[in-house]
Amino acid sequence: MSELKLPSPLLDGFKVGNAMTDHEGTRCYPAMKEGSDEKYIVKIISIPASQVQLDALLLTGAYKDPADAMDYFREVTDSIAAEAAILEKLSKLDGFLSYEGWQIVPKENGLGNEIFLLGSYKRSLERHMQRSQMSHLDAINLGLDLCQALAICRRAGYLYVDLKPSNIFISKNKEYRIGDLG
Repeated sequence: MSELKLPSPLLDGFKVGNAMTDHEGTRCYPAMKEGSDEKYIVKIISIPASQVQLDALLLTGAYKDPADAMDYFREVTDSIAAEAAILEKLSKLDGFLSYEGWQIVPKENGLGNEIFLLGSYKRSLERHMQRSQMSHLDAINLGLDLCQALAICRRAGYLYVDLKPSNIFISKNKEYRIGDLG
C-alpha cells in the first residue's frame, strides 16, 4: 500500500498515523497537529471505493458507459461535500463534536475523488460502553445532552436521523456530543 498523501491546506502541519479502520472505501486515521497534544481523526471517503464498484455499475446495466457512471460518482461526491458543509456548520453549535473542515482531492488514478474530513478525536459511546458500564447518572446526562443537541439541530433547520452509539461521542468533561451525520 502506498504512503498516504496529505492534502494541503487541510492537513498542513499534521502528522497522521496508520489506518485504524478501512471498510468499503472509508478509512480513518489518527492525527495530531505538530506542536499540540490535541488528537484528531482524519476520515477519507473514496468515491468510487474501487474499480470493482465502477465495473459493477456497468455490468449490471445501471449505467451504459463509464462517463455516465462517473457522473453518478460526482453526484455522490457533491452530496457528501454538502453533508460536510452542514456538519461544519453544526459543529459550531452546542452538543455537536468539533469539526475542523474537509477537502476533496482527485484520485491519482483519475477514477473519482477522495474526500478528507478532519475532526477532533473523542471516544464514541459504543467504545466507551465496551470498556465500562454506564451509571444511572451517566444515562440521565446522556439523555439530557442528546435531547439538547437534537433540539438545537432541529432549530437550525436539520433533522438528525442517524443517532446510534457509534455517532455519539464523550468529551473530557463527560458531555455527550453528536458526531458523524452518516
